[in-house]
Amino acid sequence: MVLTCVGAGLAVVHVLAPDLRIDGVTVMLLVVAVVPWLGELFRSIEVPGIGRIEFRDIERRIEAVQRTANAALVGDGPEGGAVDDTAAWDTVRDLAAEYVNVRLRQRSGPARNHRMDQIFTRMVRATQRVREFDAGELLGSEDAGLRLAAYARLYAMPEPERLDALVDAATGEPLPFSQYWALQAVGRCVDDMAAEQVPLSVVRRLEEYRSGLFRANDRKEIVDRVLAGFGRR
Repeated sequence: MVLTCVGAGLAVVHVLAPDLRIDGVTVMLLVVAVVPWLGELFRSIEVPGIGRIEFRDIERRIEAVQRTANAALVGDGPEGGAVDDTAAWDTVRDLAAEYVNVRLRQRSGPARNHRMDQIFTRMVRATQRVREFDAGELLGSEDAGLRLAAYARLYAMPEPERLDALVDAATGEPLPFSQYWALQAVGRCVDDMAAEQVPLSVVRRLEEYRSGLFRANDRKEIVDRVLAGFGRR
């Protein structure tokens, strides 16, 4: 067990500082495969020259990368397999209803989040197949599933002209899962714009939202990344 823990620790160090010379790093990397529970044993380790490594923070960051990568891999715009709007809308509404149902009926936890991520990924594809998609209207919907559909559409196909309304919806979104993807959509819209095109009011609203977060989480990291593009840290 000691060997396993040391090996896993060295593996993390090797990833974060590949130039650091550590004997046996290659061998120790093999040990990582059998210690998915490392984070359960240690909250963090202190590495000379690097600082404190928080295992939970690493785990959260990897999870966020996986979620966004999964959604990004399903790009399928209207030009690729478009269907009539009625059928496309039916699919979007079905997914919106499925999201609401899963959220209400399934206990909160990793399994539910995974299921909702799958629904969102399907939404990313489905919303792109609706030719006349009014994201602006759905951003103000009282239906959580339809709001998520708007976030999915704007995540897949950013509309800079919707940024102001999207930021309002994202910062006021009451559901953490939906807010995560709303903020991701904000990031995608901002990435499509030059910094000087983003209204100062948008930047200030994001700063105000961030100041209200009392602990680090995936949503705060998204906002930090967006604001860093404006030199706001």
